[in-house]
Amino acid sequence: MVRRRHAHKSTPENERAILEAVLALAVEAGYEGTTMADVARVSGLPVGSVYWHFESKEQLFAALIEYCFDIWKKDHELPDNRAVLRRSIGESAARSVDPKNTKEAFWVIALLFALEKRLEGNRARQKYLQIREEMFELMVAQVERTMPPGALAREPQLARKVVTLGRALTDGFYIAAAAGDDIDFAEMADLSATAMEALVERYAGESAPAAARAERR
Repeated sequence: MVRRRHAHKSTPENERAILEAVLALAVEAGYEGTTMADVARVSGLPVGSVYWHFESKEQLFAALIEYCFDIWKKDHELPDNRAVLRRSIGESAARSVDPKNTKEAFWVIALLFALEKRLEGNRARQKYLQIREEMFELMVAQVERTMPPGALAREPQLARKVVTLGRALTDGFYIAAAAGDDIDFAEMADLSATAMEALVERYAGESAPAAARAERR
């Protein structure tokens, strides 16, 4: 069917209404269960307007992931790794099981894109994997700024290792929340942070004797 794209007006308001509609639908029905017709119904726009902004469901979900990423960046401008873990585990993962918290719950769906191999060439999956890498690099830069210089001198890749560990923990807690595990997420966030801080302190402590030996030479 040929769509008459000129019959619909593109506006930021309409685009936002579409993205909010697909977000609300996705946390309930997932990627497979969300249709463009449903998006049109929930957004209150004609289905032709939905296709005017987004030519396919793949493109729509790719845009949604980008939209959620922009929100994520604002929410994760935090002072240190403990604050990041409290936000990502103690709040985001804990709240992700409630469909009303759409921006939190969406990351469970996004994580499924990484796990679902049959969506290998899907544009939304590719977008998620791209943004996942961007998220990682942003967190590395943020965490590295708070690390003792001595720890980084001892292990230049320490920030990347800490963020890798933090991401693995966060992914696991999202899955635990989805499975209904009985967990105190706030406590787990602080426990994770304490373990990582101990790791950083160990590297910082090991760097001090090495620096002292270098000065005596």
